[in-house]
Amino acid sequence: MAGMLASRVLSAHFERVTLLERDRHSGTEPRKGVPQEQHAHGLLKKAVDLIEGYFPGLFEQLVSAGANVWDMSEAAWFHFGNWQARSQPGLTMYTQSRPLLDSVIRGRLPDIHNLTLLDECEVVKLVANETRSLIRGVELRRRKQEATEVLEADLVVDASGRGSRMPRWLEDLGLPRVEESHVRIEVGYASRRYRKPKNLVTNWKALSIYPTPPKETRMGALSPIEEDIWLVSQAGSLGDHPPNDEAGYLEFARSLPQPHLYEILKRAEPLTPIATHKFPSNMRRHYERLKLPEGLLVLGDAMCSFNPLYGQGITLSALAANTLEGCLAVQPQGDLAGLGARFQSKVASVLELPWLMATSEDLIYPSVEGPRPLWWKMMQGYASRLHERAAYDSVVSTNFAKMMHMTSSPLLLVSPQMVMRAFSAPRGSGGGTPPVLQFTDAPAQSGGSVANVG
Repeated sequence: MAGMLASRVLSAHFERVTLLERDRHSGTEPRKGVPQEQHAHGLLKKAVDLIEGYFPGLFEQLVSAGANVWDMSEAAWFHFGNWQARSQPGLTMYTQSRPLLDSVIRGRLPDIHNLTLLDECEVVKLVANETRSLIRGVELRRRKQEATEVLEADLVVDASGRGSRMPRWLEDLGLPRVEESHVRIEVGYASRRYRKPKNLVTNWKALSIYPTPPKETRMGALSPIEEDIWLVSQAGSLGDHPPNDEAGYLEFARSLPQPHLYEILKRAEPLTPIATHKFPSNMRRHYERLKLPEGLLVLGDAMCSFNPLYGQGITLSALAANTLEGCLAVQPQGDLAGLGARFQSKVASVLELPWLMATSEDLIYPSVEGPRPLWWKMMQGYASRLHERAAYDSVVSTNFAKMMHMTSSPLLLVSPQMVMRAFSAPRGSGGGTPPVLQFTDAPAQSGGSVANVG
C-alpha cells in the first residue's frame, strides 16, 4: 500500500516511475508479502480522504466491487468495561477484504502513463557511486532467474514493509546501524470468514469488543466485507493468542467480556480456515537520525509499524505519501539534493503523535517495557475518565472517534468542553446497554438483548 500510494505521488514529479513487487499478483488471492491481509481492515477517515484525492472515484469502485459503506454511528463498540454511546453520524467507514482493496487500487495504476509495474522482482542490494554518498539505483533478480540486473534511478524509495533489508544494505555501504525503538506487545491474531446468518436481527453494522487493560488482554471484532460475509478477527496481547482450532477459537470468543461474538460464532457458517498472524512490537527505525546517501527515501512499515489493533497502518502510509508530495512540491526542479533528509525529518514529525498514542495504550500493561513519565500517568487517568463518560455521552464518543480517525487533533479531548464533560455526572443513554442481537428462530432470553445466552 505504501508503495502504490508513493508511486502515485512520484509519477507527478518524475519522467518514469518503476514499482517493483516481490510477489506475483493474481486478482484478490492472498500474497505472502502481506501476511496481515487475511485479517480485518478498516480504513480511517483520514486515509479515505487522502487516497480518494490520489485516485478520484476509487471508493465508488470499491463499493461497486462489494465493499461495505456505513457510518460510525452504526458500530457497536465495547471498551473499558462499557458499551460506548453511539457516536454522532458523520464518519463514513469502508470495510472490505484487504485483497479487494489492494486489487482495486492496483487496477488504477496502469492508468498512470509513466508508471511501470514489475512483479516477481526481488531487490538484492543498493547500487551506489564510488564514494557511497549517492544511490544510483538497485540490483534486482527476477523470479526463477539466477542472474541479476541493475535498474538505474535518480531516486530509490523503500516501501518494502517491516521486513525491509534496508538496515543491512546501509551497513554494507559503511553506514552505522539505524537506531530502532521497540515497544513489545506480542499480539497474536486469528481470523476467519463467516456467512452472515439470515435469521439474525441487529441494530449495528460492525461489532468490536475490546479488553479493559491491564486486567484483560483479549479482543474480538466483526466487520462486513463483500458478498454478505462477515470477517471475524480475534486477538490477544502479551502472548495470550487465540488458537486456530475450532473448539479453541470458539472458547476464546466465549472468554471475551461480552457474549455477542460467541453467540454469533456458535451459529454462523464458517467459510474459511482460521488464519493466524503474530506481531511482536511497535517498531520505529529512526532514519531521520542517520545521514543517508542522497537519492534514497524510506517510508511505510519499512520505517514504522504500529500495533495493528489500532488500525493505523494504511493511514500512516497515506500520510507518508502526502508528506512526500509536500517535500517534492518545494524541491527545486531537477535537483534532488537534500530531499531525503528533509523527507525523513518531516515524516518522523508526522508519526510522532500516532506513535505516542499507540505506545501509550500498550504501556498500560505493566509488563510492557517503555518510558512512563509523570505526564503519561496523568494522561492515562484522564483518558480512563473520558472512556467512562463515553458510555453515556455521544459527544465524548464522537470526539474519540474523530481522534481515532485522525480527522481531529487529540487536543480536542483536552478542550474546556471535554474536561467539563469528563468530570461531570454521567448524562444521556448508555452505561452498558448492550446492542441488539436477536435470532428470529429462537426465543429471546429475558433481561438482555442477546438471544439464547447460556
